[in-house]
Amino acid sequence: MISNDSLWLDEGNTAIYALQPDLKYFFHRLWIDRQADCQMPLSMFCTWIGGVILGLDSEWQLRAGNFFWGAAALIALARIGRRLEIPWLPMLLAIQPYFWFYMNEARPYALELGGGAWVLVALVEFVLDHAAGTIWAWTLAIAGFLLFGATMLAVLPVGMTVLAGAFFAWRHGWRLERRAAKILLLGLTACVPLAAFYATTLYHGVIGAQVWRVDAKFVAYVFYEFTGMGGIGLSYADIRELARSPQLAHELAARLPQLLLPALLGVMLVGIFFQGLRRRLSLRPPTVPLAIVLALGLTAGVLVTASLVLHKAFWARHYAPVFPFYVTLLGIALAGIFSGQRSWRRRWPVLALALLLWSALAFRFAPALRKEDYRSAVRFTKQTLVEGKSVWWLASGYPAIYYDLDVAFNQPQPGKPFCPLRSPLDLHTLPLPDVVVISKPDLHDPDGAVQKIIAENHYGIATRYQSFTIWTNAVVKPEN
Repeated sequence: MISNDSLWLDEGNTAIYALQPDLKYFFHRLWIDRQADCQMPLSMFCTWIGGVILGLDSEWQLRAGNFFWGAAALIALARIGRRLEIPWLPMLLAIQPYFWFYMNEARPYALELGGGAWVLVALVEFVLDHAAGTIWAWTLAIAGFLLFGATMLAVLPVGMTVLAGAFFAWRHGWRLERRAAKILLLGLTACVPLAAFYATTLYHGVIGAQVWRVDAKFVAYVFYEFTGMGGIGLSYADIRELARSPQLAHELAARLPQLLLPALLGVMLVGIFFQGLRRRLSLRPPTVPLAIVLALGLTAGVLVTASLVLHKAFWARHYAPVFPFYVTLLGIALAGIFSGQRSWRRRWPVLALALLLWSALAFRFAPALRKEDYRSAVRFTKQTLVEGKSVWWLASGYPAIYYDLDVAFNQPQPGKPFCPLRSPLDLHTLPLPDVVVISKPDLHDPDGAVQKIIAENHYGIATRYQSFTIWTNAVVKPEN
């Protein structure tokens, strides 16, 4: 699942932590960081250990740590599958496009997914064992602590899981052992220093990126990514373009053929859940699937409501801790269908599984779905600077640093690309650059000021890389 593709924008933020020379600099970086990466301290620390202590700092190596977290998730679902008599549940996770996508990201989401899977183990065993014993409590305390270290948002899925378990314990009259209560209290106490640190980051004004307008279309996009439709339909880059289009309905109609397979997959997934869960719940006591539905539904409901009310973008990646909940519910539904007597009802879900696997493989191998190519853009920029030409750099500075490109931000400097939008200088007072390197104009040139300069001065396209367009006012031969 892991590739050696160029690091993209967000992965560049992670790589900055891997480049810190010692632990003192790492904690200093964590303290001064004003982006949401500091609110994922455990993942950043694991990255630093790999990069500095073990020397694992290439693109592939920065992502390879996800093998451990992915394996942890698979082991967790194997344990759940044994308890629920669904032995193929880990395989169902292994073919999910969402799983493939985030296994190949030098970001904390594979860690969150693995931690969330073990939180789910605790919930399933708590319900099946009617709150007896302490194994489930140790599992919840340890997995919850690790998940809270991976992301500040872990308080939501862990809290909703505890709430779901508490509801069923109250409804059925289950009583916790005193030792289990002490273990949970110990886990909660261990999270207090992390909570204090997160409160400090919020006080300092740390916020995540806010690119798109949050509305019903944004929620639909989250569902599109979460269910893994992107590998067989419109790429996320295409959707990004559509999101900026003033004629969205017309653009969607023009791309209708690319939406047919995702629509088919979506309909089939809804059918699987409706038909399979209805049958499964009629065959055995429904406590476990209902507890999972409650924890997943409450978490998703809060995130969606917060997105719409606060206009805060909670992307599909923020649902990583509850993705194992979704896969387990899907497995329960499929088991309900496969246990039916009518053969045609057992066969059609196989098509949905085939589409999921197709989408997963596309995320790994399809050229159109490769990551933003900062590596090639930096190589081109370095070549241009060697030729004595001036460059404006409208892209992230962190991946540039990883690829040894020093960007000037306050004012132009000889031998360096200049980022004009982070400079106090008036763009119109600056000499026109020979080359403009731009990625994601909606993010790096949101008011279109540089794009207007490009159009007014008749720049031409020198070359393109994934997510990058390089403009020039002279003939520049791109490096092969």
